[in-house]
Amino acid sequence: MNDLTDHITRRQFNMMFDSFEAYDVQETRRVSREEGRIESERAGRIEGKRAGRIEGEQLYLIKQIIKRIIKNSPVSQIATDLMEPLDTIQPIYDLAMKQAPDFDTEKILDQLIPKTTESLSK
Repeated sequence: MNDLTDHITRRQFNMMFDSFEAYDVQETRRVSREEGRIESERAGRIEGKRAGRIEGEQLYLIKQIIKRIIKNSPVSQIATDLMEPLDTIQPIYDLAMKQAPDFDTEKILDQLIPKTTESLSK
């Protein structure tokens, strides 16, 4: 501590900062922003893949239900065959029956998504 005080009183500031490392604030901010952007893109891609998988699974389920509707299977039998709860099958079945015999899986999915979102928000 005495050395520090001595340097200050003698105005020998250069020696105080010999081991000081320069810090570029702007460069640090730029690097941090870039790292944040990369992380956000990565998280977005992961979320997009998940959403795509879920949509693909839903489309597959819709197609399986339609195949069984064409075979005149009752909704309870479809749920049993697909090993899915009736609560999952019933809304898809109802939407598909409204379209019969011209089934459109994409349209059913589009109509199903708002209903699913509505039930989640309650």
